[in-house]
Amino acid sequence: MQAVAATFKKSLRLDFSQSDPVVAARNAFGVGIVLVIGVASGNFPVAVFGAVGALFAAFADRPGSYRLRFARMAGTSVAAGIGGGLSVLCAHSLPLSLLLVAVFSFTTGMLLSLGLNVAQVGIAGTAVAIVLNRFPMPLSGALGIAAAITAAGLLQSFLAIAGWPLHRHAPERAVLADLYAGLAQRTRSKHPKMTAPGAGVLLTKARETITGFGHGMGPSMQSYRGLLDEAERIRLEVIALGYCLERFERVDKTAQHDAVQYFLLAAGDALDAISESLRRGKVFDPAAMDPVTAAAAALTEVMDGFTDSPTGRFASLHCRALAGQLRAGARMVSPGAVEGRVAEPAAQVGGVRMSLQAPLGTLRANLRLDSAIARHAIRLMVMVTGTDALARLLPGTDRGYWIPLMVLLLLRPDFGATLQRTSSRLVGTLIGLGIGTAATALIGDENKYALVAVIVVFVFCVRISGAPNAFFMGIWVAAYLVALLDLAGSPAAVVVLPRLLDTVVAGVLAVAATMVWPAWERAYLPARIADLLRAYRTYLLAITDPGLNKAKIDASRIKARLARSNAQASLDRTAAEPVAGQATLFTAEGVLVQSHLFVQAAMVIDAARLSLRAAQHPVDDLMRQLAPFIADCAATLQACESAIVGGAAPRGVVSLRASYVGLKDSMEKDPIAVETVQVAVLDATDRIANSLDTMAHLLRDRGTRQEPAAA
Repeated sequence: MQAVAATFKKSLRLDFSQSDPVVAARNAFGVGIVLVIGVASGNFPVAVFGAVGALFAAFADRPGSYRLRFARMAGTSVAAGIGGGLSVLCAHSLPLSLLLVAVFSFTTGMLLSLGLNVAQVGIAGTAVAIVLNRFPMPLSGALGIAAAITAAGLLQSFLAIAGWPLHRHAPERAVLADLYAGLAQRTRSKHPKMTAPGAGVLLTKARETITGFGHGMGPSMQSYRGLLDEAERIRLEVIALGYCLERFERVDKTAQHDAVQYFLLAAGDALDAISESLRRGKVFDPAAMDPVTAAAAALTEVMDGFTDSPTGRFASLHCRALAGQLRAGARMVSPGAVEGRVAEPAAQVGGVRMSLQAPLGTLRANLRLDSAIARHAIRLMVMVTGTDALARLLPGTDRGYWIPLMVLLLLRPDFGATLQRTSSRLVGTLIGLGIGTAATALIGDENKYALVAVIVVFVFCVRISGAPNAFFMGIWVAAYLVALLDLAGSPAAVVVLPRLLDTVVAGVLAVAATMVWPAWERAYLPARIADLLRAYRTYLLAITDPGLNKAKIDASRIKARLARSNAQASLDRTAAEPVAGQATLFTAEGVLVQSHLFVQAAMVIDAARLSLRAAQHPVDDLMRQLAPFIADCAATLQACESAIVGGAAPRGVVSLRASYVGLKDSMEKDPIAVETVQVAVLDATDRIANSLDTMAHLLRDRGTRQEPAAA
């Protein structure tokens, strides 16, 4: 019950971190244009249908490149138009109409495997199909409905990319500006090395925007890709210098500590200047690099006074590397910032087939009953189609589409998410119905344009809510629908109580469905944790293999970040489930903590490798000395992976403390090749040994026996 209570509390929190007032105003304006056209022409059904299409397209107006944003919004508009057209065309036949809803809802459930942004396309088509299947029309009418919905959505789409000709890469610049601002903030942390999650989330978001599907080409994009690569290295260097800061503080070396901190603060100012150049679209001022140069010189002078300090030499090495990366970023930022002044070639489309293969492969991989996505798709199809059939067969339910529509919007693959959305929507709907009813009562029946203005305000409130606020969004969606239905000729007094009751029924059915045929996240959490350890093992082996190229190492970093976000999300969902899963949850939390300590230490080794290469020092000798220890780490990680999946004690675990002692002895006997980074690498490997030994101890003594998954 504590998990359920926590879920209810979480559903009522407000988080506006993803809210954008400019986007919200633009989306509201798009809906308003459609409504004004419909009211002015006296065609209220077209106004209502168009407003629905424009709103669904607005939900797809999310951050990303202009090409990707337009593709999402246009795809959503077309899906809504097709759903509406086919729905009214099939409405004369109940079996055919229900078959259409079943196909749409199952497809929507499967699309969730590709992410919420893609699933939004299916939700739009299914929702419109549910709402309009009470209104049979001939082919000509169906085409008209499809055209009205699609056209309204496309209008919204074109408004979203209206700035493309002037600032074609504004989204890319914005995401990079956020990334460099995040890196700047990290340099100002008291302990930058231990800051979590650092810039990892921002790096992932930037990479998806700049190199994802539909990305552009040309000089500006080359600048952005270069800045993205530099950001990856800057993050590692900041972590390495954070290690130095921590070590100097621990041994009370005030002068060295202050020199590193002074340099990091100067680096933060330079990073802020790069961020500001991108955000404002202005040429970078080279004078912003002067404090970095001065701070680097001061750090070198201080460290030269302590020739017997290995950590000082390590700090000097990484200071030079970070200063060089900042200079490179300063050189690259201006071509991207002043994008509008450089003619750029059109995007290439030769890789479209390859880009489509991965999503199709993901869908095929999830078409199996042991997949949470497939189970969700079947459950969604049964619940949406079943409630739609009952609503249409039972007497007195002429607008019973609300129940299947709410089931579509509330039902999620796991219990926690379903419960959270249901509780948020119920409370929000109750408040929103009251707001909508009061607003329409004050306006009256005559002033249609005033009603349109109120609807526009409600749309703005819906979009300003942001994705995390199901409660707040539920308020304004309910108010919007009350006002929209009033415009269509259904007075608020008639629809308020049925809508509230239908929402309650839909919420109860959605939660009950996850209880009857659950997809408890606890059953999938061990696999997510094992995926994380596998990704970290791949990353560790990649950064210590001198034969691997940059592309493969970068790929291992990206996969590691994705695996961590998936594992953390799975852990959060498991914590929200009202079932006995404490053993799995406790183990997962412990492993995640130790894995964070492990990867922070591994990133110090990564930074040391990069800096040695940048200074043209050989790294092969370092990797040769590390090889036995790294092999033992990989074996221990693999044993922990197998233990987590199998629910047994780990087998094949190596005593990493003994392995570390062997590495330390080896480095002390042959310090010449790795003298510059010896202390830092030994400290990092010491932390790795501690984290992996603790992880193995946790799995051995606490156990990973999984509670039996629900059938």
